[in-house]
Amino acid sequence: MDGDSVQRDLKFGPFELSVSERVLRRDGEALPLGSRALDLLIHLSGRPGEVISKQELIDHVWSDVTVEEGSLRVHVAAIRKALGDGQFGNRYIANIKGRGYSFVGTVVPLAGNTESRNDKIPHQGSLPMRLSDLIGREGMIRKVSDKLRDERFVTLLGPGGIGKTTIALAVGRAVAEEFGRKVHFVDLESLTDPRHVAGAVATSLGLSLKSTNPFLELVDFVRSRKLLVILDCCEHVIETVALLAEQLYQEAEQVYLLTTSRELLKVEGEHCCRICPLDFPPEGSEQTAHAVLRYPAVQLFVRRAAARAGSFVLSDQEAPFVAEICRKLDGMPLAIELAAGQAAVLGLQNTASRLVSRLELLKLSHRTAVPRHRTLRATLDWSYDLLSGAERIVFRRIAPFVGHFSLDGAQYVAGELGEGTGEIIDAIAGLVEKSLITTRIDEAPAQYRLLETTRAYVLEKLEEHGEFDRISLRHAEYVVQQLESQKEMLSARPRNERVAAYSWQLSNVRSALHWSFGSRGNDEIATRLAAASTRLFMELALLTEWQAWAEEAIARLENQRESSRRDLVRELMLLSGLYSFSSWTTDIHRALDVAARSQKVALKTQNPGDLAYAESMLGFANHLAGKHLDAQRHFEAGLRYAVPGSRLRARHHLYDPLSDLHVGMARALLYRGVLDQSLEYAGLAIEEAEKSDHPATLCRILIVILPVYLTLNDWQSSEQCIAQLTDLSAVHGLMPYQAIAVGMRGRLLLLQNNVRDGVALLKRASAQFEAEGGEMLNMDFVADLAAGLAVSGQHEEALTLVGNAIAAQERGGKLLNVPALMRVKGLILASISAEHYPGAEISLLSAIDWAKLQSAVLFELKAATDLAELLLKQRRGSEAHKHLCAALDRMPARIVSPDHERALKTLSRLESGTESIGFL
Repeated sequence: MDGDSVQRDLKFGPFELSVSERVLRRDGEALPLGSRALDLLIHLSGRPGEVISKQELIDHVWSDVTVEEGSLRVHVAAIRKALGDGQFGNRYIANIKGRGYSFVGTVVPLAGNTESRNDKIPHQGSLPMRLSDLIGREGMIRKVSDKLRDERFVTLLGPGGIGKTTIALAVGRAVAEEFGRKVHFVDLESLTDPRHVAGAVATSLGLSLKSTNPFLELVDFVRSRKLLVILDCCEHVIETVALLAEQLYQEAEQVYLLTTSRELLKVEGEHCCRICPLDFPPEGSEQTAHAVLRYPAVQLFVRRAAARAGSFVLSDQEAPFVAEICRKLDGMPLAIELAAGQAAVLGLQNTASRLVSRLELLKLSHRTAVPRHRTLRATLDWSYDLLSGAERIVFRRIAPFVGHFSLDGAQYVAGELGEGTGEIIDAIAGLVEKSLITTRIDEAPAQYRLLETTRAYVLEKLEEHGEFDRISLRHAEYVVQQLESQKEMLSARPRNERVAAYSWQLSNVRSALHWSFGSRGNDEIATRLAAASTRLFMELALLTEWQAWAEEAIARLENQRESSRRDLVRELMLLSGLYSFSSWTTDIHRALDVAARSQKVALKTQNPGDLAYAESMLGFANHLAGKHLDAQRHFEAGLRYAVPGSRLRARHHLYDPLSDLHVGMARALLYRGVLDQSLEYAGLAIEEAEKSDHPATLCRILIVILPVYLTLNDWQSSEQCIAQLTDLSAVHGLMPYQAIAVGMRGRLLLLQNNVRDGVALLKRASAQFEAEGGEMLNMDFVADLAAGLAVSGQHEEALTLVGNAIAAQERGGKLLNVPALMRVKGLILASISAEHYPGAEISLLSAIDWAKLQSAVLFELKAATDLAELLLKQRRGSEAHKHLCAALDRMPARIVSPDHERALKTLSRLESGTESIGFL
């Protein structure tokens, strides 16, 4: 024997091995075993749980001769025969492929003998040597230990690879002293016949069963003893285990039971502890090494990778890859350990990219793991083989669902299973019980989910059964029906509720889109889905992602030789989404093109609502481009289609066309200086918005009417509108409108000469717009913020802000705000010093020219008045008079506003010879 072995007598199951006598006994009777076989048995049993190489065994037993490996196999076979290895679930010697042999039986030293190395391990008892990392499980071990003490019978429930066995062993060690180290572990994995369950338990207890009623004999044996029995891997023999466990619980009051299973035993006394995955870094969280190492899943990955690679220190560059791997594997310990082994060979980035493939995911392997855990596929095969026929069908047919899904969704997609839906509901319940589906029953309705590794497996099964495309189509149909049916209902809810509802569906929408537009997809469902998902992507601010689907859908619709009425409506819906995306990102050239395409489609449908909506898009696109007369003509055309009293087909559009047309008219007339009519159309828009009971629409109306009140210096009405906008946007979670309310209040404060607070609010609004990606809305406040900064003496910051804004406006074709920006640039320059007067004059003249080009007479009058006051400073009264008179002549008749009054006062001073006039 080697220096690590110690002379002692051992017991395992019904066998006693006397090392000093060199004899193996069963029930006191010596068994015939050759000398070489005895040497092998002594060497293996002296190091239980260790894998001893074949060469070491040969060198130890045949140190004096040279033998082939075949001799070793012959003698191992002789030992197995003597021990009855494999019979009645008993296992003693395992062949670890490619490595050697291991003694896997539970070894107990006989009293009075020399202590073995095993006995020096605290609380070992009869627990096998399967020490694993217990990262993130400390709380669960305490919880299970406490529940076991209180209830006597606990089942650790969870899917394969979740770590049930590891936790059970840790609990056994934690409570071993309380049981006088009488903790008996029974590995049921290798059993193929339920009749051998009692024999396996008896072997762990050191009992040789002789009775024809093994359950009764076991109960009699343990009835007066306090001990803990751990029954591991019960699911494949669950009926028999359930009967035995219940009998032990009822008739042996000092016996405690801890079972691990993928489904509950459902017997008296059983208490469940569900084992959850390890926490992993969620998407969007901080991705530095320090941050991700706070999560147990990452800690486990790093530790296992270090064990395989020799050393491994996670860097900030590698941290996102580890976080992604742990998310992809849903925090499953087995999957993480397998992936860590692959990462030690292939590197983190390669491993992360390979796991995108479900085939690579299922191939993750570990040679020396127990058979059911050697690959993820083997783990899932173990569960799949235990399912009923109906459960297998439903299991594979719910594979297309990504993330959470409802029972209704599962029923629709699984379908065609039998009469009614009862069989599908029963199958879903069975899959939940067997830990193959996770559920959140605290939600209404209950939500179900497949772990990513499980989903990869059943997608493969779906392909094997030739059902992949048929079931994927049903999944896409269900998704699109959900989107279409809930549109009206969600539109009336607060935005936070809409975002929550759409976020819940996003993964399945994406999955359905990928299949529908793929080579095996379906054009009809693809275009329908792209149109139906428009609002979802808008609400979630994911229009960039949606744009590609919309363009592809439109191309497919346009390629059809004959478009049906339904297809034209769908195309118009897609175009309206593209228009919203283009205008939101300030790509006005594209917005004009999309609006023109929408008009062509609307002319084909000849539906008044479609035509009104197309004219509305054209009107707003021209308005944003600074073409206010063209915009007004399109709005007026749209209103002619929108016959008063008729309900337009708003449900097919993103917004109510009638409200938008009134809003557009109010806005175009404001820029043209026709303030009385602008107020009138704003009032009509508010009436329409209130009829629709749609908060977002009402917010848009308030945003348009506010500049009219501010232009008229109507502080009371402005305050009321800002308060209403603030309340509406807050109650309904309309974040962009909340930012606009803040900006509008800042503008109001500036006009009331409260520069400090006004600038602070405008900066806050600008920061919110930037966070939301609302460049278009932010531009409306840049001129005000720059003017406020200039008054505060921050000239350089103000000029930079205006310069960047002008460049962005010209780049995107949104020329709407250029006159105001050029005017403010002139005012900033003029406020610095007299040396900057020439530059200020050029900017103000440019503002006048831009305003003329846009027919924005109100802004022309503002800039002309500023220029006249600047020229008066330089004693150039005749030039000032010329510019101011020209602007006043272009103002609509009968319009009186503070800007008009200011211009008239300046003109009066010019004509009276007054020269000292302020202009900021």
